[in-house]
Amino acid sequence: MLRVFKPQSAMSMGAWILTAFGACVLPGLIALELHAHQIFPGAFEEFLPIAAGIFIFGSAIFGTLLATYTGVLIGATAIPAWFLHRMFLPIHFGTAGLGSAAALLELLGHRIAALNVIGVYAATVELGLLIWLSANKHGAADRAIHEHSSGWLIRIGEILNGPLALVLRFFGLVPLAAISFLIGALVSRFGWLAVGKVSGSDPESVFAAERVSAFDVDHAHG
Repeated sequence: MLRVFKPQSAMSMGAWILTAFGACVLPGLIALELHAHQIFPGAFEEFLPIAAGIFIFGSAIFGTLLATYTGVLIGATAIPAWFLHRMFLPIHFGTAGLGSAAALLELLGHRIAALNVIGVYAATVELGLLIWLSANKHGAADRAIHEHSSGWLIRIGEILNGPLALVLRFFGLVPLAAISFLIGALVSRFGWLAVGKVSGSDPESVFAAERVSAFDVDHAHG
């Protein structure tokens, strides 16, 4: 996958992003550990925190892209419900990953203001995504999202890591908010997998999605 760089290919970009992320994380961790234990005194020791900062910054950039990659990848498939929400999915997956990381750190005892801000931000974005998903309907083309058990899984997941997590944080119930967000993110993952199975096996959904896509193309060129 690394022999060719194809910006138009989701899999090619994903492979490059994953490689770049790994190339930043490991050296950054090594530099931090060497600096913490002061193994190399002198000029090299002064260089270590600078190198660690550069690698950590790179990890943050590529980690953000990596968090959205699953959403980009499934949105590039022929599954109607996934394809029609290809703009929604990367935002959701990235936000869920960010909020889950903050929630996990909080449950491990790291109660700092920055993590709470991230938790509030992630829950607020998920609330907005829930509203977006509820309003952005395509009829039979994506009814797997709004009907069936798959639709309920997505709704439950979005409520848990959106409005419920936000309300719990508002009342200072940080551990409960963190648990709610983590469970919601997990349920939502299973929900989107279920949506893919239902939508891909529904012929009416496939044909309806083709009509929607054709209309979008005509509208864009019109």
